[in-house]
Amino acid sequence: MINNQIIAVWGSPNSGKTTTSIKIARELSKNKKNVIVVMGDIVAPALMTVLPEIDMRDKSLGKVLSAPQITQESIMAECITLKKNEYIALLSYKQGDNVFTYADYERERAVDFLILLRHLADYIIIDCNSYIENDMLSATALELSDLVLRHITCDLKSISFYDSHLPLIASSLYKADKHIKILSNIKEYQSKSGVIQRYNGVKYQSDYSRELEEQFLCGELLKPLELKESISSKRVITDIADIILYGGKDKKEEKQSEINVDKIIPIKLHRKANINNKIKSITEKIKLPRLNKKRGYHE
Repeated sequence: MINNQIIAVWGSPNSGKTTTSIKIARELSKNKKNVIVVMGDIVAPALMTVLPEIDMRDKSLGKVLSAPQITQESIMAECITLKKNEYIALLSYKQGDNVFTYADYERERAVDFLILLRHLADYIIIDCNSYIENDMLSATALELSDLVLRHITCDLKSISFYDSHLPLIASSLYKADKHIKILSNIKEYQSKSGVIQRYNGVKYQSDYSRELEEQFLCGELLKPLELKESISSKRVITDIADIILYGGKDKKEEKQSEINVDKIIPIKLHRKANINNKIKSITEKIKLPRLNKKRGYHE
């Protein structure tokens, strides 16, 4: 597996950041990977669009970031775990929070938060606030993430947004040239060629899907996409998940390597030294991925 552990999802307003964040988390969870989705938008807290009937019980990302000290325990105490998917946890501002609800914090606090998150799950997805100039966590996530997904849409408002905001991430610290650009929610009547040319190409294109829009509006993003109209959206999500999991490697080759490793490890644990040479012989013939002990959530 590739260590694209912290993934930032950023883009213009209403470009599909939350939708992509949840769909990718769901795809990663199908590979039995623990995922924490951090919803960083305090202007319009996004959790209600994912779990509209959830009882947050006063849990909030703001309590973590404004606390005197951040610990793994304090982070997990504010996470919401899903009954129907034990591999996904959500950390969000609660409904009613706003920019004046919690005390301001400095960049060092955001850095500490992201460092601690790395030790809590296999993958962390930061659903960033579009307006990074007013959000220290989102700005820091763009700087420190292993992978950034940048959402673009085919409308003048999105173009205007990027004309104002791309200069803010011009510093080499943000590695903007390595962002994965996604042209999303493309409608039939929209011209995309000019937008693609304006941003020197995009890696993925996703057509408008009424099914996906209905899931968003009804708080059902954790459900699978099943209709033909959603094919391009499904393909984008699965391809991005493969990049996160396997990088540039061939997925079949990587999975086969993992299967071989799984076959070796139980033998090594349950038999004695008389087969050590056999194990060594097998491992020398295959290229083993770097193995890390699987990190689960703290109880």
